[in-house]
Amino acid sequence: MKVVLVRFKDGERRDFLLPSETTILGRRPDSTLQIPSRDVSRQHCQITIGDDAVVVKDLGSSNGTYVNGKRVAEKKLAPGDRLQVGPVVFVVQIDGRPATVRPADTEVPAAAGAGGPRDEEEAIDLDTADFDLDDALSSLDDLEEDKDLP
Repeated sequence: MKVVLVRFKDGERRDFLLPSETTILGRRPDSTLQIPSRDVSRQHCQITIGDDAVVVKDLGSSNGTYVNGKRVAEKKLAPGDRLQVGPVVFVVQIDGRPATVRPADTEVPAAAGAGGPRDEEEAIDLDTADFDLDDALSSLDDLEEDKDLP
C-alpha cells in the first residue's frame, strides 16, 4: 500500500511518501517526518500501514491529532482524509486516491481555533521557559497564610 501525505505551502505542493510500516510525526529531529513547530509535540502521532488499513494514533500530544477537524486518539484513515498535526494539514492519499488534491484541501479548518491547534504566536515553548519551583511554592505558602479560614 502506497501512502502519501500531501500538503501545500505557499501554493507549492509537497508530497511526503511514508517510507515504512510505522512513521512518527513530531518535532524531534529523529522523527520520521519532522514538523518544526512549537504546536507539535516531540513525538506527536504515529501512522501505521497495515495490510488492509492505515491508522493514525496520537502519542499523548499536547495539542492533539485531528482527522477531518475532529480530535482523535486513534483512527483508521481513508483516502482524502485531512490529517492535522499542529498547524500543518495533510491530505491522505492512499494508492493514488484521491487523484486530485487542491491547496484548499489543506487549509486549516476554521473550527480548529476552538479547541484545535493554536496560532504560532500563542504557543509557549516549555523547553525554554524558566520556572523557579522554590519561588512558586513560596508564593503559594504566602497565599495560604493570607487566607481567613473559618
